[in-house]
Amino acid sequence: MSPSSFVLVATVVAGVLIDGGYAWTARGCVDLDSSTFDKVTGKFRYSLVKFDTAFPYGDKHEAFTNLALETVDATDDLLFALVGIKDYGEKDNDDLGKRFNIAKEYPVIKLFRNDRTDPIDFPPDEPVTSENLRLFLKRNTDVYIGLPGCVPKLDEMAQRFMASEDQSAQRLLIQQLEQEERETEALDATKKSYPMYISLMRKIVSANQPPRDVVSEERKRVEKLLAGKLSDAKRAELKLRTNVMRSFEVLNGALNTERTEL
Repeated sequence: MSPSSFVLVATVVAGVLIDGGYAWTARGCVDLDSSTFDKVTGKFRYSLVKFDTAFPYGDKHEAFTNLALETVDATDDLLFALVGIKDYGEKDNDDLGKRFNIAKEYPVIKLFRNDRTDPIDFPPDEPVTSENLRLFLKRNTDVYIGLPGCVPKLDEMAQRFMASEDQSAQRLLIQQLEQEERETEALDATKKSYPMYISLMRKIVSANQPPRDVVSEERKRVEKLLAGKLSDAKRAELKLRTNVMRSFEVLNGALNTERTEL
């Protein structure tokens, strides 16, 4: 059974149990316990696991489960899993809590890789939102995590642009994107993203400083604007720009690894 088929079967079973009032697993996630944790996570390259109370609820839980539901059919490489810990009665999964040093300030989210023993912690000082979880996965996996406003092929071009130290080559990439933009149909949802990529590339080429510094300064400038008073439309536009800027960070050998789009 493939990993994706496993998740499908597990979530269907979980859905039946939920209807019967016996479990709390959400669609897109797999409920793990002490007996299944290693067996299941070992089948996936990456497992994002949320350790929480036995019956979680609220915005943080919804952020996790909503992202899981959005991505469950998109890749065989990533598992979203839930571990409910009880500190009363039979203390279900208390041993997993001790094994991974889970503080009782729930939820605690960890990323497990099947090629290493130590998980990566989701920063406890970061708000648990779908956007921050996407960014966390983007930083720490080679699975393609699409952010709003981003386009896979343009992200690839952005990373190639940043990897190049030849301004002539960078200018050719800009010309290529400009040509693709002109050839893209007006109703194509990706057309509005091209100017954001091209504009930042032009700034980098014309600046007399390292490309990473240009991106960093531009992001700080936009984040400062976002902290002020803006119309809803302008705020939405600037948030898309910050997402595109993150595509100019060369991370996790993304250019050398075949990626799965989420």
